[in-house]
Amino acid sequence: MNGVDDTQAGGGPEAWIDALSDASLQRSSTAEIFRRGRTYAASGAVEVLAEQPAPHPALRAQVSGSDLYTTEVRIDDGELAGNCDCPNAMQGWFCKHQVAVALVWRDRLAGKPPVMDEAASKEVQVIAKRARTVKDRRQALHEFLHGQDSAALANKLLELADRDHDVDRELQQWRKVSEATDQPADLKPLITEVLSPGRDFISYRESFGFARRAEAVLPLLQQARARDANAALALCRHALHRAWGALEQADDSDGEIGGLCEAIGTEWLQSLQAAGSQPASFGDTYLQLRLDDPFGCFDADMAETAMGNEAMTRYRRVLAERWRQAKDVVLGLKAERAASLASRKHRAANYERFSESEMELLSLERLHLDQLEKTGDIEEALAVLRMDLSDPQDHCHLIGFLEAHGRLREAFTQAEQACKAFPDDWRLQDMLLRFYERDGWTEEALTLRRRQFDSSPSVERYHAVLKAGQAAGRDTTELRSALLEELALRETTTLGRLPPTSRYATSRSTPSADARDVSLRAEILCSERRWIEALALVRPPSLCSDTVMHKIAGHLPTDNREQALELLLRVFTNAMRRSSTPYRDELALVNEIAQHMDAVQRAAWLSKLRTEYKAKRNFVRDLPNP
Repeated sequence: MNGVDDTQAGGGPEAWIDALSDASLQRSSTAEIFRRGRTYAASGAVEVLAEQPAPHPALRAQVSGSDLYTTEVRIDDGELAGNCDCPNAMQGWFCKHQVAVALVWRDRLAGKPPVMDEAASKEVQVIAKRARTVKDRRQALHEFLHGQDSAALANKLLELADRDHDVDRELQQWRKVSEATDQPADLKPLITEVLSPGRDFISYRESFGFARRAEAVLPLLQQARARDANAALALCRHALHRAWGALEQADDSDGEIGGLCEAIGTEWLQSLQAAGSQPASFGDTYLQLRLDDPFGCFDADMAETAMGNEAMTRYRRVLAERWRQAKDVVLGLKAERAASLASRKHRAANYERFSESEMELLSLERLHLDQLEKTGDIEEALAVLRMDLSDPQDHCHLIGFLEAHGRLREAFTQAEQACKAFPDDWRLQDMLLRFYERDGWTEEALTLRRRQFDSSPSVERYHAVLKAGQAAGRDTTELRSALLEELALRETTTLGRLPPTSRYATSRSTPSADARDVSLRAEILCSERRWIEALALVRPPSLCSDTVMHKIAGHLPTDNREQALELLLRVFTNAMRRSSTPYRDELALVNEIAQHMDAVQRAAWLSKLRTEYKAKRNFVRDLPNP
């Protein structure tokens, strides 16, 4: 089977078992997470819910421990991936629950019956018992507090407020919100205070607490809407701007503050719907709100339905006028920049003005085109897009718009013209390729795919050329050889002698003049699962990236155990040259290498490491026992 077919086949259970190897799991997590995951797998804590076969193999399960977690592990293009609803995985890490599910899945694929490890089961039970103890303590505190009289609780809260500024601030906010009237004049300063960050920057850990405290504005806005919907509109706009300001100075990775902004946006929309049709002047207010909104905090279609004809007519007119003004400014700055022979200082000032003006134009043009589409004025929208085609991105927008409206012949012609004007732009090339391949222009597609590969070769472009060649009726074996030969020629003619600062240079020697960096060719062979060919290619004096060598080592058959060990040792040597505490990845690599050695060899190697790297005390301290 040739490389293309191997790639398309995506492998079967044997390939999936390789992807679920100990080495792969340790690379995806850490040595400690892998150990804990293995404990969970052996404890019987994994209950399989569903298994999905090819072409997108995955296993979904529940894992019992400190809580009950839903976990999924899948294999995408031969690589391990997954998700879990535990806190560790939600921060982007491959967690112990995913490791446990992966190990159970591997045994299922290999036909191995589950084996319960009594020691592991006891360890997981201890973890679960500890978690229950925490919950029991929380429940005990809940019952205790609810059993106290109000005076005792009030005194304790005041005592805590005297010792902690944040507690004092939250209690004061609680008091003010509880005493608030429904008068807009009283609510506006209170909303300002509630949504004030109180510091220059809200850290990731603080964002959740800020969002929960700031949610106190929502009942205030609801209260205002019940009294006067039009007045509530103004309060909601004020609250939105305050919340957006807090968002700008926060690490909101979990989207807590963003969620608050959306909740306030929903309140604004409900107030608008309650208020009914607005006067024409509301069109100006609405336009500015759309421009200020960082990510769309309310449903614009529903808002535009609620605001009425007068406000919408004004909005569209003012939007068109502001777009025209912004377009003239940007076109003028482009002409000035192209013709300018002034000083560097002047060019820098022009660039800053241009960037600010273009950002405003992009927002206005997006809104303007949206309204032209809604009113069915497609020709005017096309005129807007064709007004300035001085940048590849302008052509992309125009081509995409033509496609979206079913004008495929025009889009094809535009893509051809754009590629002639900007022959090196990959976005335009990809658009033209889409048309070529859709309409059966196989020779043209192959020529362009080959040009892309020649200009910037990659694994993805290699396979794209083979696929295009197959569609054009070419011999893919010959084409494959030609591509790999071209890469080999580049390696020979472009690398030469590496400088001592190269990442391939060791402290003892530098590569010879005929050393070649074969990383890309080796990665291509890996993508075709040609592990033995890749192994032969990366042997010294050839140079290869650590990632590719590590991958080859992890997929070699058991008969090539010594060669796998040799590759891993090369990776380890490179890793230690640039390592620093806490040496997590390096220690995981030590454990992986040790698995390829017998007891005597392992003991000798670990002893050598303790001597050679004695200056790296934390590394030596955490080395495994022989």
